[in-house]
Amino acid sequence: MKKDGGLAKALALGGDRCAFGDIPTVAEAVAADPARLPELVACLFDGDAGVRMRAADALERVSRGDARPLDAFAERLLTDAAAIEQAEVRWHLAAVIPRLTLTEEQRGRAVALLEGWFENRASRIVQSAALQAMVDLAANDPELRPVAADMLGRAMRSRIPSLAARAKRILKPFEVDRATLDAALLPETKPLTLSVLPDRLAVARLAPGDGMPGWLDWTDPLVSATRTGEELSILCRESRVPEGVTAERGWRAFKVEGPLDFSLFGVLARIAVPLAQARVPIFAMSTYDTDYVLVRDEDVERAADALKRVCTVVAPS
Repeated sequence: MKKDGGLAKALALGGDRCAFGDIPTVAEAVAADPARLPELVACLFDGDAGVRMRAADALERVSRGDARPLDAFAERLLTDAAAIEQAEVRWHLAAVIPRLTLTEEQRGRAVALLEGWFENRASRIVQSAALQAMVDLAANDPELRPVAADMLGRAMRSRIPSLAARAKRILKPFEVDRATLDAALLPETKPLTLSVLPDRLAVARLAPGDGMPGWLDWTDPLVSATRTGEELSILCRESRVPEGVTAERGWRAFKVEGPLDFSLFGVLARIAVPLAQARVPIFAMSTYDTDYVLVRDEDVERAADALKRVCTVVAPS
């Protein structure tokens, strides 16, 4: 393809979005000459919807081969291009995203983006493409497997035949541990309500033969002690733990409002999955009545925002 014709001209067909155009030729030309990638990416923002659609199609075809030249455009594809609401652009971009080499921060944004596209029911094809892209991302990132399993579960529970069928096809080769998959496939239950406890907490480690420390106050709102053959572990207010005691400080707790019936299962999975999507580390503990999920103090707002998609979150008064 001659450069003087321009990729936009080659992709333009008078605004007819149903026409195939010169997509294969454009894709081959750009794959052979990656220096033309900026021109193709620019076509994603053309004023002609048909050009945008065919540019996204060509870009996806280019990414099937050596996707490394596209890494330089990862940030723009995750921000400017991802903001394009045109369904045809989104479903092609969804296929491109897992083929990019992303930073950890970019990968987190990619997960949030695909989650948003999956939840948007305006286009079944975009939903299916987002589902496939999430599974493709998880194939190279074990931390994302619970996220992908959760999305597969929601797709299979959906009342959208095409989406459920796509999920079943994807699930067959998808490798995930049985417990994660079982939790993802649970039927929907009543919504959870989480309360954010106000205290900063610490988890202290004492020797297994130590008695209960004098600085521990059992009247505090949340106190826990667990003894094993290797340690005595104390969870309590951070201010109670003296300097010099081995401890992880700076935790905050989300309390699942209970009591919870012992027959319930998958409660922690429903909380852990959106937090994994937001890449928030957690520490979980259970009592007779309920469950608690602890996050770092600096992650509380981010965790609350992620959990609000699946739970009711009550801030401390």
